[in-house]
Amino acid sequence: MAARDGGEPPSRGALGAESLRIPLGPTEKQPRRTREEEATGENAGLTELPTKIISNILSRLPVKTLLRISLGSVTRCSDLTSLISIVGNIEPTHFGCRFFSLDHQTGFAVPLGQLDQTIISTGQEWQSVNGLICFDIGDLTYLCNISTREVRVLPPARPKFPVHLHRGMRSFSALGFDPVTRRYKVMKTWVSNNLNHAGEVITANKILTLGTNSWRKINSGPINFPCGGSVCINGSIHFLTLDLMSNKIIVAFDVETEKFRTLALPDGAPNQVHKMKLIAFGGCLTVLDYEHLEDENTISMYVLEDYKNRVWMERPIVLPRSWKEDLSRSEEFHVSSVRAGEILLAPKVTAGEVYFLSYDVEKGTLKKVQVHGLPPSLLRSPVIIACAPIGYVHSILALSEV
Repeated sequence: MAARDGGEPPSRGALGAESLRIPLGPTEKQPRRTREEEATGENAGLTELPTKIISNILSRLPVKTLLRISLGSVTRCSDLTSLISIVGNIEPTHFGCRFFSLDHQTGFAVPLGQLDQTIISTGQEWQSVNGLICFDIGDLTYLCNISTREVRVLPPARPKFPVHLHRGMRSFSALGFDPVTRRYKVMKTWVSNNLNHAGEVITANKILTLGTNSWRKINSGPINFPCGGSVCINGSIHFLTLDLMSNKIIVAFDVETEKFRTLALPDGAPNQVHKMKLIAFGGCLTVLDYEHLEDENTISMYVLEDYKNRVWMERPIVLPRSWKEDLSRSEEFHVSSVRAGEILLAPKVTAGEVYFLSYDVEKGTLKKVQVHGLPPSLLRSPVIIACAPIGYVHSILALSEV
C-alpha cells in the first residue's frame, strides 16, 4: 500500500482473532459433520488454522480486505475516500457541524458521529498522515482513524504566555511521521496577536510523541499562523505561512530532529497571493495558486519534483469556460487534491445539493460528483463546506497503539 501523505504506512498485524475458518477445496475430503451442524448448516466444510498461519495470511491481505473482516464485512472500502465537514441545520432548530466519510467513486457520504460537535467548525485545513487525521476543535487536539472509526483526544496543553497575551491567542496542531524511527509526533503552536520588542510575532511550540502522555516545549521557529494548510512529506511537516513582511514562505519542521527550516517559494510563484495552499500531489510537495480560479478559470501548480535539490516544475491548469454552468451559485471554492493527477473543487457555500468537481490533470477532463446520504435537514437551507475534503489512505492502525 502506497502512503503518499506522510511516509511509510504502519505495518499490518493480526486482528487479534484466535482462529480463522477457511473453506476446504472441492477435491479435499470434507470432515464429518455433527448432527447439530447438519441441522443448522453452520460451519459446514470449515476447518481451523493455528494462529501463526492466520497471522501469515492476514499479513498478506490488502488493508481494505482486513477492514471488511474487522468491520463485519458490511463496510465498502473505496480506493478514494476523504473526510468532509458540513456546517448547517443538524436538526430543525439546531445549527452545527457534522462530519462525513466520502466515497469519491459513488459520492456516498457516511456520517461520523464520533466527530460531530455542536459548534461551528473553525475551517482549519486538516491533514492526513498514513490514514490518521489530526485536527483541533476549540483548545483540544484530536486524532481520528476513519477506517477503524476511532477518535482520540490528546492531553490538553497550554503555552506559558503571560496572562495578558492570552487574549486573541490562536493555536493549531499538525501530525508528522518520522520514517526513520517510525514514530508519530504532534506539534502544537500558539500564536499571539501581540509582538515582542523586536517586532516579531510571539509564538510558542510544544511536541507530543504518540505513545507518551506529555507535551514537551521546543524552540519556536519562523512560523506564523498557517495560511494554506500543512503537508507531511519526507519526514517533515511543511507549512505555508507569512514572514515579517507578510510575504508567504514555506516552513519545514523536521519530525526526527525537531528543528525548523525555511524553504523559498518557487520562482514565478507570487508571494502575496491570497488564495494559495500546500498539497501533496503525486507524492511531491506542491504549491497551488488559485487566485484566478473564479475569474479566469486558471490554477497554477508548482510541483517540487526534486526535493533534495529544490527543483520546482510549474504546471498551469486551464479549466473549460463552462465549468461553473449548471452548478449551485458559489462565489468561492475550496481547492485540494486527494490523489495523484486529480484536483478537487468544492463550493464553500451551496444550497439544495452538496457536490464537488474532480479535474483530471493529465486528461484535462472535469466531472461533477453529487454527494448522497446526507440528512434531509442539512439540505433544507444553505450549507457551508467548512474546509476542503481531506484524502486519506485506509489504515488498521489502532490509536491505542500509537
